[in-house]
Amino acid sequence: MILVYCSTITARKEYIFKHIFKRLMKQEFSFTTDLSAFVGHSGIKFSYGEKPVGDEYFVYAHGLLDEHGIDDHDTDMISWGELPAFFPAPESSHLPFDLFSASFYLLTRYEEYLPQVNDQLGRYDANESLAAKAGFLELPLVDLWVKAFRLDLIAYFEVDLTVNQRPHTTVCVEVSSFFKFRNRGVIENLSMFWHNLKKFRLSKLLTQIAVLMRVRQDPYMNYDDLIQMLKHSWKGSRKPVGSTLDMLFFFHLGNYNRVDNGTSHRIRSYREGIKHIADYVDIGLRYSFFAGQKQIEREGKRFENLANRPLKKTMSAFSKIAMPGHYKRLVETEKIEDYSMGYETIPGFRASTCNPFYFYDLDYEVQTPLLVFPYALHYKSIEGHMLNGQSHMLQRLKSQVRNVSGQFIVMFEYGQFDKRLKSHIYTILQDIYEE
Repeated sequence: MILVYCSTITARKEYIFKHIFKRLMKQEFSFTTDLSAFVGHSGIKFSYGEKPVGDEYFVYAHGLLDEHGIDDHDTDMISWGELPAFFPAPESSHLPFDLFSASFYLLTRYEEYLPQVNDQLGRYDANESLAAKAGFLELPLVDLWVKAFRLDLIAYFEVDLTVNQRPHTTVCVEVSSFFKFRNRGVIENLSMFWHNLKKFRLSKLLTQIAVLMRVRQDPYMNYDDLIQMLKHSWKGSRKPVGSTLDMLFFFHLGNYNRVDNGTSHRIRSYREGIKHIADYVDIGLRYSFFAGQKQIEREGKRFENLANRPLKKTMSAFSKIAMPGHYKRLVETEKIEDYSMGYETIPGFRASTCNPFYFYDLDYEVQTPLLVFPYALHYKSIEGHMLNGQSHMLQRLKSQVRNVSGQFIVMFEYGQFDKRLKSHIYTILQDIYEE
């Protein structure tokens, strides 16, 4: 067991130390404020504070984990070997920075509580993040810090802290509309028809007419192809024991509004499609763009009645999770997994990690039961690039996740799988599933 000495124990310290030691390093640990117990401990131990108590392994505490509420902190960057870091420490510290405060800052999305610049959809602007400005957005930096810290402890204490964990891959599909033309409203079909007519896109006009007349299949009806690609990776019709490859569909079941104008949840073929997909892969709920507390509760009940199972996996439309409001609403409704932590516009790790973590409410200073699964890449952020550029970015992120044995989660919009589009999406999907 690892023993940590510090003068005070706070909720913030309990949260981040538990995440680092138990969830990432798979090691038991304990706090102590008793100096004699610390001195008498014969295993791995270190002190965490403003200064060492002797000649022990010492990690400097920046002070963030002893605070309450939100304050503006300097995040001037330094280097720890090849890794960027912030919250620098004095020479007496075995680490050149406060790993625990810096990890807490990134995982809790501390900076998103501060005054910020939002994009056109009211989301936190990825370009304003510390990770983007400092150039480490494509690094699961928290996981890399913990890996380097583990190796440092192994060398210092001459112990075995091996972590046996395989990287995991999940493809997430956000279904804002199950059909492109079929079973869509009259206004939406007229809008698409007029748009294509103005652009003189005769092929698309003919396709729309043929689909509405039931002569051709709707361009979005490709879910069986996606499931078959996953089955091919499984080398069978069912997921084998120990497989690290998954697919997860998130379905929109909200009311019609100017943003969520896809297929109505009342359409029978849509409901049957959801049940069919649920026979092979996991499914979850995509909340409406304007979802407040009442909408979240109503849409959750719709999902549970339709799927005949408790709602566990959720995401917000277009990854809009203004901190901490949306997550607080999920906690109140006891929804326990979220897959919205990422940027649609830029590849990379929004919370600087590729491992799930529990949402920490900075307003109430408490760890919540909500488990956040961060995604590394949204296909929207690379779909305009050539195939070589898309593949290069995919492999860069994938190798980072493998390096720390994390979870590689990639997000897609269901409409992107329209085979009539000139896209490399199926090639990229195949590359994702290659182990």
